[in-house]
Amino acid sequence: MKLLFAGVLLFVLSGCAGKHVAVLEDNSLSLHGCSPLPNCVSSTTSILYNRTSPFVLAMAGPVAWAKIREVVVEMPRTEIVESDDHYLHAKCTSRVFRFVDHLELVLRADGQTVDVRSSSTIAIFDLGVNRMRIAKLRKRLAGMKIIR
Repeated sequence: MKLLFAGVLLFVLSGCAGKHVAVLEDNSLSLHGCSPLPNCVSSTTSILYNRTSPFVLAMAGPVAWAKIREVVVEMPRTEIVESDDHYLHAKCTSRVFRFVDHLELVLRADGQTVDVRSSSTIAIFDLGVNRMRIAKLRKRLAGMKIIR
């Protein structure tokens, strides 16, 4: 029983940490969805309570992508750990308990849509923090006319 509990705990903890991106056959990138835990929000998940809409760009992909990166850099307690022309991975640290969440964005091959994912590294319940992070980012980008 202890071994089973330890295995489940390890799965839960490791399933939420790090990069969640895959390279598809056409060499485009795709974000993984969320595990069935209430600590993640993603535009690519099939789990309804973890689902959010992707960002639909209001300008050319490369221009919008550069502006999105600038906005993420300005987010409090956020550090970009990896970024290129189609993928951005940032670590967001909570103010009080210093929990680390992962924010990931992928510019789709169509150049007009950005998939989003925000997930807790260790918390099973995030109290809606990841959904609020995506909502704030969406509001800021829409206010700047970067997304629709």
